[in-house]
Amino acid sequence: MNFLLSSKLLENFYTRICKMSRKWIVALFLSIMTFAFADQHRDDPILYYSDDCDIKILPNAGPRIRGNSWNVFLTADFIYWTARTEGLDYAVSGVGSNNASGRVHDLDWSWDPGFKVGLGVNLTHDGWDLFAQYTWLHSDAADSTSQDTATTNLTPYWATHGVLGSSLTHAKANWDVKFHNLTWELGRNAYMSQFMKLRLFGGLCAAWVYQDYDVSYTNTNGEISCQDMELDYWGVGLRAGLNNSFQFSKSFSLYSDIALALLWGQFDRDRKEKQTDANNVTVPVVSTDQKPHSSQPVISLGAGLRYDAWLSQNRFHLGLQAGWEHQNWILFNHFITLPGDPNHQGDFFLQGFTLKVRLDF
Repeated sequence: MNFLLSSKLLENFYTRICKMSRKWIVALFLSIMTFAFADQHRDDPILYYSDDCDIKILPNAGPRIRGNSWNVFLTADFIYWTARTEGLDYAVSGVGSNNASGRVHDLDWSWDPGFKVGLGVNLTHDGWDLFAQYTWLHSDAADSTSQDTATTNLTPYWATHGVLGSSLTHAKANWDVKFHNLTWELGRNAYMSQFMKLRLFGGLCAAWVYQDYDVSYTNTNGEISCQDMELDYWGVGLRAGLNNSFQFSKSFSLYSDIALALLWGQFDRDRKEKQTDANNVTVPVVSTDQKPHSSQPVISLGAGLRYDAWLSQNRFHLGLQAGWEHQNWILFNHFITLPGDPNHQGDFFLQGFTLKVRLDF
């Protein structure tokens, strides 16, 4: 009797152990399969492109308005810039037997108003945007200097050819520039973090720059040399850069911009000189020109403060920003030099205050 009872208990215990083992085996199998498939999904990379709309990689940072899939925006800038070309010194004093000190005489550069106008559209594809902008500026500069006939130590900084040979009593220079710049870019503004936005862009750039430079010298004998130089340029090329924004509230942010461009274009260089002697007889002594092609690098920088506002239940966006801009056209001084001229190479640059208004609708 005891033996039968013990056998029954062992049989029940074995049955329970088998049932529990099957459960643990099934649980272990499911865990292994889940882990294996989870690893396979995690290790499968998403390269370049995905149809999954829920993936948030650098989410779009706008600005965008409510209601319109194609969000059009306009921009208008008031600029107050100075434009300058290096290497346009026109006379130097302190040269010769007269021991009086002197200096190199340069133009008295001016500040002038100009404008920018732009048209853009926010596309429906992945937050991309298209933007085109035109910049216009007209600036000029002038300067003059005189010395007494008996004590003059003033000499020309541009070589004169012909009768003019003694020291100067008077020298003057005038410079004028008309600047036109057109840019087109494709970009995307994205959040790099909660309070930082970065817009990368690339596109095209075109420019037309017209410069005139006139120099006049009068010597102690009353002889006059007048030089007329022109430097016109057109160019088209590639342009790329980034617009950075540091957002410290919903409406206010600090921005910084940088762009690099490389243009292929043509210079139209002319130089003419005529001299008038003491008897008031005028003779042309120089007339030459050249039209070389060249690649032209341009660097653009900007920084300032921005304010954004959304109006009429986010159906309109108004942006205001004020800052400083700088454009540097590297080694852009291609005025014709003749034997006897000193080195007149230099950059052409524009810089100054910019006030921008943007309206999205």
